[in-house]
Amino acid sequence: MSFLKSLKGYLTYLKISKNNEEKKCVYIYSEGLNYRNYFIEIIESLHKKNIKVLYFTSDQKDLETIGENIKPIFIGSGLIRILFFTTLRCHFMLMTLTDLNNHELKKSKHCKTYAYIFHSLVSAHKTYNKNAFNNYDIIFTNGEYQKKELIKLEEINGSRKKKIYNTGYSYLEFLQKQKVKKKDIPNNILFAPSWSKLNDDLLEKHGFDLINTISKKKKITLRLHPQSLIKSKKTIKLIEKKFFSNENFSFNKNIFDIRPIYQSQLLITDNGGMALEYAFIVRKPVIFINYKDKVHNEEFKKVNLETLEDNFKKTFGLTVQVDQIENLNDIIDQRVKDYKNFDKDIENFFKENKIEFENSSNKIVEIIKKELNL
Repeated sequence: MSFLKSLKGYLTYLKISKNNEEKKCVYIYSEGLNYRNYFIEIIESLHKKNIKVLYFTSDQKDLETIGENIKPIFIGSGLIRILFFTTLRCHFMLMTLTDLNNHELKKSKHCKTYAYIFHSLVSAHKTYNKNAFNNYDIIFTNGEYQKKELIKLEEINGSRKKKIYNTGYSYLEFLQKQKVKKKDIPNNILFAPSWSKLNDDLLEKHGFDLINTISKKKKITLRLHPQSLIKSKKTIKLIEKKFFSNENFSFNKNIFDIRPIYQSQLLITDNGGMALEYAFIVRKPVIFINYKDKVHNEEFKKVNLETLEDNFKKTFGLTVQVDQIENLNDIIDQRVKDYKNFDKDIENFFKENKIEFENSSNKIVEIIKKELNL
């Protein structure tokens, strides 16, 4: 059934491409429903400029109309998607997918410009593969730090130079517009372990014990990276089965529901960009479980730049060892009690790294307009 639907989507695309309107149109590829929010503000800005958008997705759940009558086209995640990428005809393709042309999804010789936007605030040289960004023509960065890292990676890898624009993080622009009361609920903890290629990451190895410990005395909400939802299905199933009737446990599967972020008193994580987004949005304390460093580029030290996430962890985080998980409730109580108001310090941290969000989507669209000669 999925194959037939993706085939139908591909045939729909072929009909559209025959009209030769790709030079006036922005193509967007979404890996799934959980990635939609990274494009929302950009899509709205494109509409305001009367620029047509074609939105392609690999997720059947991502087929609801977006904004001004944009109906997503489903291309699946199998053979049809490979065919679509190989035969694509477009002037401008925007995506959050890394490693283009490094694996099964290849660049089309009929697509002029491939552009990448980050879906995280983490640095570009440690948690991404060494050649993750080599095959893009344009990269929109969230801060000046990512731009410096990408330029350094080009020098080290000997890869071709790209157009790199520091336009800010449009996802933060989206989050700031959400009308959620910034009211934290006492003893309400958010657990958001990072996604990793490792089979024994924090969720897999210690997630069960951590939830079990905290849920004895506090409320805990599990929120996962979209890739973890795919990779760790077995572990997630076990957790749901064990804690299904536990009133202190909840699983925030819907990435669109950001209330748990605002309502939590504290975040527990290990690596990744969640801590950065959490601090930027709600300015509340973070505890890091010191398990395994998230390294997908073994040569990241050659860049000789400290990652933003490591800098943040060192400056604002409290690091807890794995063998201290059983004492987490007491550690949380003390952390909340001792936590100072870091609003100004966090604000300065983001300013120093030139991380912005205001007007980010409009900056991106202005560059797209130039690329399309509009």
